[in-house]
Amino acid sequence: MERLRRNPLKNVTLLKMMTAYHAQIDSVLVEQEDQWGVLLLMPATTFGYDHRTYPEADTVVLMDYSSPEVFPALLKLLPRDAKLVFKLQEDAYRQALEAYFTLHRVRSLYSYSTDEAPLFSIDEACILSESIDERLLPLWMANDYSLEEIRQYFQDGAFSVSLFDGNTPLSTCMVYRNEERIWEIGGVHTAEAARQRGLAQRVVRTAVFHTLQRGYIPRYQVLENNLASIRLAESIGLTRAVTLEHWINY
Repeated sequence: MERLRRNPLKNVTLLKMMTAYHAQIDSVLVEQEDQWGVLLLMPATTFGYDHRTYPEADTVVLMDYSSPEVFPALLKLLPRDAKLVFKLQEDAYRQALEAYFTLHRVRSLYSYSTDEAPLFSIDEACILSESIDERLLPLWMANDYSLEEIRQYFQDGAFSVSLFDGNTPLSTCMVYRNEERIWEIGGVHTAEAARQRGLAQRVVRTAVFHTLQRGYIPRYQVLENNLASIRLAESIGLTRAVTLEHWINY
């Protein structure tokens, strides 16, 4: 994890998985003189998103290395008879693997972030809560979060930022820990009747403000085809920090 934290946004997915599921992951550090490589092999049933999205897969593979010279040592550790999901944050990793695996691209996810604290300010109408507000659960769960996941996030220090009309939630997001330094802005959801009013921008902008104020690195992840979320991120001043591509060999 010390190696991966040298570039935390590039390796945010690896760090997140190691933080949450280290007991279930086979993790390997290879060192060759002053070069190094990290390989993570995670059962596809470990993380709920992977289990739902890749029900036929056996193992999820993540990696990073300081030099291509280390790649052959990592390659020897990959199971050849398994159905694999590769989550790759460098195109060079895909190119190296394609010599040995037939890969099919499935999707890309963009991670947005910022270190420009002066660009963000608090919206006084937004309500910050460090405990679970039961009124917000339907909105978060509409984004495919389970109640168990939400409870775990708040037990680990998560907070929410929301806009209400009286007692009715209009727009909300959660901010929860991915790893030591990086906190995820997720669960962004606006009630259907309140859309097209810029409420999500206000909620997310305020969430970024609070995340930076606490000394964390904010991360806002979107699927490549979620144009509305991409526009939201870019409209408030977030910039794309890393692209994570999912490839399968089956």
